[in-house]
Amino acid sequence: MKQKEKLLLLQLIEHKGAFLTSQELASELSLSDRTVRNYLKQLRELVQTNGGDILAKQGQGYRLEIQHKLVFDLFLNQLDLKPNNYERAQLQVSESADRQNYILNKLLLEEAVLFLDDLAEELFISRSSLSKDIQEIKEKLLPYALEVTSKPGKGFWVVGTERNKRHFIMDTFFGKNYSNPLKDYFGNSRFFQEVSFEELTIIILDETREASLKLSDIIIQNLVLHLSLAIKRLQEGFEIKDASMVSDPQSVEFAVAKKIVQRIEKDVQVYFPIEEIAYLALHLMAKSNQIKNEENQKLAVELTQTLQSLSQSIGYSLVENYQLKNGLLEHLVPMLVRLNRGIRLGNPLTTEIKRDYPEAYELTKRHLGEMAALQSFNISDDEWAYLTLHVLAALEKLEDTKKIQVLIICATGYGSAQLLKNRVVKEFNEHITIAAVKGYYEIDEESLQGIDLIISSIDLSAMLFQIPVIHVSVFLNDQDVNRIRHIMKQFNPTGRPIVTDVTQLTNEVKQKIFNEQLIQERFLVYDRPPLKEQILTDLITVLSEHENVNYKQEMLEQIKHRETMGQIIFSEQIVVPHPAVPIGVSTKIAVALIPQGMVWDGASEIKFVFMISPSYIENEGITVMTKGIVQLVDQLEIQTKILEIPTFKNFYQEFTKII
Repeated sequence: MKQKEKLLLLQLIEHKGAFLTSQELASELSLSDRTVRNYLKQLRELVQTNGGDILAKQGQGYRLEIQHKLVFDLFLNQLDLKPNNYERAQLQVSESADRQNYILNKLLLEEAVLFLDDLAEELFISRSSLSKDIQEIKEKLLPYALEVTSKPGKGFWVVGTERNKRHFIMDTFFGKNYSNPLKDYFGNSRFFQEVSFEELTIIILDETREASLKLSDIIIQNLVLHLSLAIKRLQEGFEIKDASMVSDPQSVEFAVAKKIVQRIEKDVQVYFPIEEIAYLALHLMAKSNQIKNEENQKLAVELTQTLQSLSQSIGYSLVENYQLKNGLLEHLVPMLVRLNRGIRLGNPLTTEIKRDYPEAYELTKRHLGEMAALQSFNISDDEWAYLTLHVLAALEKLEDTKKIQVLIICATGYGSAQLLKNRVVKEFNEHITIAAVKGYYEIDEESLQGIDLIISSIDLSAMLFQIPVIHVSVFLNDQDVNRIRHIMKQFNPTGRPIVTDVTQLTNEVKQKIFNEQLIQERFLVYDRPPLKEQILTDLITVLSEHENVNYKQEMLEQIKHRETMGQIIFSEQIVVPHPAVPIGVSTKIAVALIPQGMVWDGASEIKFVFMISPSYIENEGITVMTKGIVQLVDQLEIQTKILEIPTFKNFYQEFTKII
């Protein structure tokens, strides 16, 4: 069973007895509706043979029913799944990008030798999926003159010069494109204006790798955070003064800590006493020696349960936040050493955190304070504030995901794209997140994943997307701003569009628009399921009247190109092929009904095919019809009525109800 299928089953178990819609499940698991429905079909067959069933009810969603508890429990045990115990099932490397970062972390930061079968089992994926990830990793390594090598029975690893490895590590794990909310949080804080996080990262990376200390990206980020706080405290005249700290000055960790401190002292002009060096060495010992430690695994289980409890308090799941969980774990290990030795750690942000973020501080203190590992200690406000920083960073990341995710599309000019992006950010920064800026020909399925709104300086009215598109000037004038504000009101607080009533048009206007774009000669009904190629040919043929001689070939090529730019299958039953750029003289639509359903690129129940041929001259009224098609996706009752009487007259009567 795939990792996401396991998470889907856990979601159904957690909400046993209640109906969950595919949209709710998709949102929780960061999948598309269609993928969730496909997984549910496969899951249902498996569950039915193992003591349960997944009921589907139109308008309400899906519900798990357990009919034979013992059989079902044995089934879960076989899958190594335990309800309310997510630490293995929710390993945050299920998506390709996360998996690749996880593998690169192992290969480059931990200098590990990996084995395909072991890694596939650990990540809950097939060997073929893992091989694809590794191939993409090889392509990422290539510009740095690094390569993945392997030997039968001896695993695979990365070879190349240490200089090139460090260059790749900095760019991949700590560069501008690396998303770490804790780094962002501190980078924006006025308390650390004099500290360069990038410089600290380079120093730590250099010295630990010279000494062959193996630290992951999150451990390095935590060390940067620790040193930033230490620098701030030392600048304010506070030092760690504890003779018991100087334990083993001959250790590798102490030597590394000394070299790190010497380089920082030159850059920042601050003196580190011997106790501070010993304290940094303690961090390095705790962090570099904690791999596969039984005590730390127990702590990880406790932390997972704590995050579940915290998630219930805030109403959003933090259990799947890989960075939060590991960041807290990496902090708790040396913190427990400090607590056992009675060493106090100051935090220059404590007062600010307690004043400005009292709720996050109290939540952190209440929930983490319930951990068995911490209950026997008297923990200072400074330590709680330190832990709160991690929670604050996670909550900030959560706020970003609740914002409207925007894709900006411009012509190929980089300058105009940045101009539009800057103006949009200036006007709407509190409500939106710019997910990406793309040129028109850079649009693809991946760039549209998770996008709620497209803001484009190019007129995209000839293309059909399932999300709102706003055409604006690159200068974003007042009229553009007002139009964006208007459409933002249609989004609910979680950033998802609200289904609104269709603007009411008179029957006369509806009839005019419909008849201009769709006539009976372009309405086809198939008694038997056709092949995709046949239906494309048939629809292009009926659309080709009064077009140039190359129209059919150009339409086929442009439809193929459009498919590379994003999904044209809008639901289980509706597909909307159309060209990437308009090539027709006039705006036209052709419709095919297949009551028995047909196969289209893996989708096996397609019953509506809308082929749109926009005009390269003008497309007045096209959005009225295309919005109607998008509305039809959710109008299952109207779909059924159209298919029951598959005539042009009935189609007109039902379809015009939603335009």
